[in-house]
Amino acid sequence: MSRDYGLCLWSFGDISVEEKCKLAKEIGVEGVEVQGDLTQDPRELADILSKYELKILSVTPDNVDISSDNKETRGKAVQYFLDLLSWARELGANRICLHGDVGKTAGCGDLSKDWQLLVESSKAVMEKAESLNIEVVFEVLNRYENHQIVTGQEALKLIEAVNSPNLFILLDAYHMNIEEADPVEALRNVGSKLGVYHVADSNRQAIGNGHADIKSQIEMLHTMNYTGPIIMEMTAEGPNPFTAVKGEGYIEVLTNYYKTSLEQIKAWDHLKIEVE
Repeated sequence: MSRDYGLCLWSFGDISVEEKCKLAKEIGVEGVEVQGDLTQDPRELADILSKYELKILSVTPDNVDISSDNKETRGKAVQYFLDLLSWARELGANRICLHGDVGKTAGCGDLSKDWQLLVESSKAVMEKAESLNIEVVFEVLNRYENHQIVTGQEALKLIEAVNSPNLFILLDAYHMNIEEADPVEALRNVGSKLGVYHVADSNRQAIGNGHADIKSQIEMLHTMNYTGPIIMEMTAEGPNPFTAVKGEGYIEVLTNYYKTSLEQIKAWDHLKIEVE
């Protein structure tokens, strides 16, 4: 089985897209998750990615609130995703990520209303995604980043409610370390609905810098016959989890994280693991 390995470009911070792609190429990944910056000409971005022979594995969205109880805020958020789908199609991307407003740790006070708004917004996004034949992966975050959909089981409930063949789930080892009683079982339970797997250790650093059992998670991907990408999403050590910029020398630190982690992930992923 061939596997695409990638990394998230946003994690390099404020340097240019070309510099980010150059770093990704030097690290040795096959593809990247690009940032859904609608001010970026998608054709120019496609040319840069082609220059460095990088596949587009997914698109990270801007931070918008698709379940806001403010109609105008919610409408703008949904419109952003509709525009993002068109942008992604022009870029040549076949997959985008969808998630809640990062940093929003409480809803309107009515859980059923919050859920209804999330489902309705997701349905609107998926209607266009289906028409463009683009896959959407809903990213499961943690309670410190968003108050909705923090486990794989909750994501499966959303999949059922939205009822779109193009909607899948993105599970992230870092977020699962916080929310899942057993990340390996969470992967198993999501099963064929897993569209993307993000990986970092428990502290969002390099594999081996934390306590997460990443090896067992990689083995579970084989057991599940998961054929999607493994995308690294790490940050250098430092405060403020909502920024990639961690101080002087952070890019060098992060680049080293990615290089050593990619080597370890590939070693585990290439093992002959017996499928149950």
